[in-house]
Amino acid sequence: MKRKKITAIMAVIMMAAGLSACSQSNAKLEGKSGIVKDEASKTEGDTGVVDQAPATYVQEPEYVDENDIISTDDTATIDGISYKIDSYEHTTEFGNRNKDTVAEFLKDSYEGNIDENYNLSNGYSYLFITLTFTYKDGDDKQLEGNRNAGILYAIKNDMERIQQNSDSVYIDSYWLGGDESDVYHYVLGKGECITSELGYIIQDEGIPEDSKYIYYCIEGIDSKTNDKVQKYFKLEL
Repeated sequence: MKRKKITAIMAVIMMAAGLSACSQSNAKLEGKSGIVKDEASKTEGDTGVVDQAPATYVQEPEYVDENDIISTDDTATIDGISYKIDSYEHTTEFGNRNKDTVAEFLKDSYEGNIDENYNLSNGYSYLFITLTFTYKDGDDKQLEGNRNAGILYAIKNDMERIQQNSDSVYIDSYWLGGDESDVYHYVLGKGECITSELGYIIQDEGIPEDSKYIYYCIEGIDSKTNDKVQKYFKLEL
């Protein structure tokens, strides 16, 4: 009877030892994961959780194909729509343009850098672009798009593009066929065109010092190939 009791006691001791060893192993793994530390290494006020730096998103640089850069004498055609820059002006003065079609956020966004007549200062300037859209190819259905779809970029010597502005602050006339969110739209039938002047704001410090140019990018998807098409009009400042 004594022999059975001793054997049972030994079995319990060995099971306890096994459990203890398993717990220690898990503790070491958890400690490596930064979630649980060894009790002996904790200091007062230590919660046992290792602080980790917040995740940061780093945008990969984007580069321009030199063959996609065109002059203002050229026409960009993307999926049946042709885009032609008729003229452009780089200036700090708003001039005699229509103040009723200025973006509502303009004065609030550029407070201290814009006067009561919408003239800019302190390194800010306008780029007014007169652009003609023509529906050249396609079926007989009407086509609808946005006249302010272009984006301004600076392009570095290594052809990396740096976005400058994608929000137009002015258009010469609203499209009144929809609600307030549709005022930059256009609707064209095949062979029809529309010409509009758009205004953007750029800042001197956003342009590389050795660059005298800014690029107006028109992009879209070719419906036949499903490829993205990008064309950069080269504008001299």
